[in-house]
Amino acid sequence: MNEILCSLTSHTKLERDRGLEKLKLHLKTEPCEGIFGILLNLNSKPLLSSPDGSVSFGESNPGNNLPWEQVHGCLNALAALFIVKPDILTADVMDQCLVVCHDRLFHPENRIRVSAGELLGRMGAVRGVEVYIRSRKLIINGILSGLNRQTEIEENIKEKLNGSSPETVFHDTAGWGNLETNMKALESIIKAVGPDFDGHINEDLLVIVFAALEHTNRFVRESGYNVCGALVSIHPAGEISTNRGQVWTQGRVFCSYLKRGLADNWSQVRMAACVATRHFLLGIPEVGRPEYFPELLPPLCLNRYYIAEGVRLHCQATWRMLFNVSGVKAVEENLAHIVPFYLAQAEADNHAVREAACACIAELATKVGTDPVKVFVPDLIAGLLVCFEDDSWPVRDSACVACGSFVSAFPVECEPYVDRLMPLFYMNLEDNIPSVRQGAGIAIASVIKAYTENESRVTAVLESLSQKLGAVDIQPDTSEQFSELSKNPAQFGVVRPDGDPDDARHTDQVMYSCGSLAPKMGRGGGKAPGAGGCSASHHFKRPTEAWETTDGAVWLYVSLCDVPVCRERLVKMLPVVAGATRKRSYTHHKNLLETIYKTLPMVCRKLTKNKVKPYLNDFLEGLHYGLKSDVHLLRAASVECLQSLSLLLGPNILSGRIEMTDLAMYEYVKGAFPETIGC
Repeated sequence: MNEILCSLTSHTKLERDRGLEKLKLHLKTEPCEGIFGILLNLNSKPLLSSPDGSVSFGESNPGNNLPWEQVHGCLNALAALFIVKPDILTADVMDQCLVVCHDRLFHPENRIRVSAGELLGRMGAVRGVEVYIRSRKLIINGILSGLNRQTEIEENIKEKLNGSSPETVFHDTAGWGNLETNMKALESIIKAVGPDFDGHINEDLLVIVFAALEHTNRFVRESGYNVCGALVSIHPAGEISTNRGQVWTQGRVFCSYLKRGLADNWSQVRMAACVATRHFLLGIPEVGRPEYFPELLPPLCLNRYYIAEGVRLHCQATWRMLFNVSGVKAVEENLAHIVPFYLAQAEADNHAVREAACACIAELATKVGTDPVKVFVPDLIAGLLVCFEDDSWPVRDSACVACGSFVSAFPVECEPYVDRLMPLFYMNLEDNIPSVRQGAGIAIASVIKAYTENESRVTAVLESLSQKLGAVDIQPDTSEQFSELSKNPAQFGVVRPDGDPDDARHTDQVMYSCGSLAPKMGRGGGKAPGAGGCSASHHFKRPTEAWETTDGAVWLYVSLCDVPVCRERLVKMLPVVAGATRKRSYTHHKNLLETIYKTLPMVCRKLTKNKVKPYLNDFLEGLHYGLKSDVHLLRAASVECLQSLSLLLGPNILSGRIEMTDLAMYEYVKGAFPETIGC
């Protein structure tokens, strides 16, 4: 036991966790007489170690003067004791534990307050709602005190700032004392007590919970949604309770707050709201759920594409639980609510939300029936056109792909917008970001597929493609990824754009240590004064390199191979593509070679091998260069290309082509990849 006590009070978390495991094993295998008294002493008496390894307790030390690790170990150990030996929690033991928990709920150390709340929950699992009844006043008063503190702080700051917003000084990452931990204690008790707590849900409690959902601090909001989720997940036996209406009669209020949380700017708050929303909807009989779909379905749909993986996966799982295979029908029935929400979110301050909104809009074109969506096409295209000039490149990329999807699905409705879309597609085709160039190629090909009868448009695209494929010929030898930045040493990790060193935009400006506090990237190209950005933003974007123009053209070439009317003319352009592999005097030539050899097998399949074989020899010398490259991505693309060509043409044909064209390559492939040439 001495070793366990030392571990429980260790200064390292890992050792304290090990001590808990040792304690649980001891409780299962050894007699437990007096164990409660020993553990309780950790809360009030210092643990003293002797040279011989034994431990003892010193004189009682009231207040918060004990090492916090010792108190933390005490609370966790008591919780473990009641898990393994619940019979120990008699009325007398509970009285003593309640005194400890109530005192430690207001300890200066956050981890102790959290553990005290968890211990109350553990006791509630054993003794039921009595724990809440005896702790209610203390917890509720603690929450109310924290909520009132918010108002006081805002008023004080407004006075200091002569009425300006308090958020400019007291941002929402600041601490809020015991409010968050009291909310967590309430959540622990509700979850532990379960259905028996239903009779204690009243309007006063709900008012407090709803107030926490509107709090400035994100951790308080997260705790509030966790409590909200615990409340709506209570299901009394047989689904019958005289008090059940306290939650469900306010279903519209819950619904409005859940919608708010599902659109919160902080991912942790979103996640808590997602969990609460799942409990809320699944707790309602299936026939009653559609009442809440107009409010909850739009944000639930959008969060399936949200950047935070936990939120995204949780919402996708919730969607499957709710609809199984009937999700499309639910979307079609609620499009009048979903489309305005998507368009509003496409103008949100958070660039990750705008990206998700564009992905959801694209989904309407690819997964939902054309007849229900048709009427909304003008509004959706208008929203996507704004996103095309977003400061965030993922938003621009998503908007481009979405527009291409709409042109494919609604050619008649989209035809008036094509002349506005094509310049934007070409702009993305020459973007600095590879995936944006790829998406633009797909979008332009979608336009050609939709309007193949428009010969002038097809010809214009193919002529532009031919020019862009040859753009690499004018690429200077010194290609640079950050050519617009100053070559002088950075100050405080910040590199200035090249140009006027006294530019006021880069002098005496605020620096942010936390990206979450910095101004967000502007939406729709309308950057607010002082707004932040990134090196790939629409307004902080270097001029396109010639090789990037050719790289985008290669992706367009591959996409156009799917259009039958283009194939004959595309075959004639193969020598131009092969010629791009021979210019290697510039720094980033390996990036372009990677794209070409990554896509060459796709070109062979789409144009058919018989059409490509006459031009294949022109690509082999560059392929040899890629196979021996020290750049892993280029080497991997070249190896995969070699293996794919072997499967498409046959090892013997490929072997003959290589041996006829480049004997050195033949010897290299024979030694490194003999299976590809039948050796």
